[in-house]
Amino acid sequence: MNTGITGPSSYSSAMTAFSQHWLTGNTKLGALKHIKIGLADKSEITQLIFDGWRTTLQTQQNAVQAALTTSQIARGNVNVMKTSLLEKFGLFTSLLDGYFKGTGFYEARPYAPTFNDGKENFLRPLGAMMNLWAAINVGIAPAGVTLPLVLGDNTDQGAFASSLSALIFEFADLEKKELLLAVARGDRNVTQGKAYETMRQYREVALDKYVLHPEMIESLPRLTPLPGHTPARVNASAVLEGQDQSKIIYDASTDSMLASYELRGNGGDEYSDEDAIVIATNEPGASREFVTPFGLNQPGAKVSFKVFVIVTTGNEAGSAAMIVQRPVSVQLAA
Repeated sequence: MNTGITGPSSYSSAMTAFSQHWLTGNTKLGALKHIKIGLADKSEITQLIFDGWRTTLQTQQNAVQAALTTSQIARGNVNVMKTSLLEKFGLFTSLLDGYFKGTGFYEARPYAPTFNDGKENFLRPLGAMMNLWAAINVGIAPAGVTLPLVLGDNTDQGAFASSLSALIFEFADLEKKELLLAVARGDRNVTQGKAYETMRQYREVALDKYVLHPEMIESLPRLTPLPGHTPARVNASAVLEGQDQSKIIYDASTDSMLASYELRGNGGDEYSDEDAIVIATNEPGASREFVTPFGLNQPGAKVSFKVFVIVTTGNEAGSAAMIVQRPVSVQLAA
């Protein structure tokens, strides 16, 4: 059902409706009167070109989802390393507090970064810690300390330096993946922009072109939902089923104008109206559940979902967001 454009997730169904309507209209008008749309960049858009954009947009939406998953996993890798290095920073400063007070080493101690600090603010004190540790190792050992200094978890300065280097590489990998995500979003947004302008102009042109075919004007696809109420959202929950599928169940809507339920989602652990796509649609009388492998194609991947109630006017309301994660690894029985 075409409900107009309610956000990025609705472009696919809207474009399908417009493409089919356009194709039917061209057939009624005849080959010499096919509708063509002129855009601001002087390009001339036919129904065939527009339908190609629809296919392109689906590919671009999939590319965004793949980029979301890979960037989310890269961010997870960074976070794991940040947690580990913060723990070692705490062990190091506890040794400074216990054995090095009254020395230049103690006075030169760096202050701990916070977990949410950005790359530069997080790495700077860790680099200072690594250099201070190296200086301590070639200095004079205070009472109770054996040099070279080794932390309580048996980490030495070389191992810490290696871990810090690994984090720097992980930050670089995350930045690369986030850049690729931005490019994927940009490609998608360009296609959406051209598609929206074409659909808008098609509706305007149609009033003249279909003057002898009033049934085509009556059946014009909508660009926006009709006026009407916003339905109440339903409660929903999601769990991992097996190793790579999500199962989502939801309560029934009592809205008298209920048209359908839509499952929308995107990769990552935060639902995004900008990135979410329509994964599946259920009719009102269907079993109130969705089962999908969407987004869980890699160990550790996370996906975010909402269940939307759609009414006949095209107005909608989404449930609270739900997150499902595929296990990082499978635990085998002994």
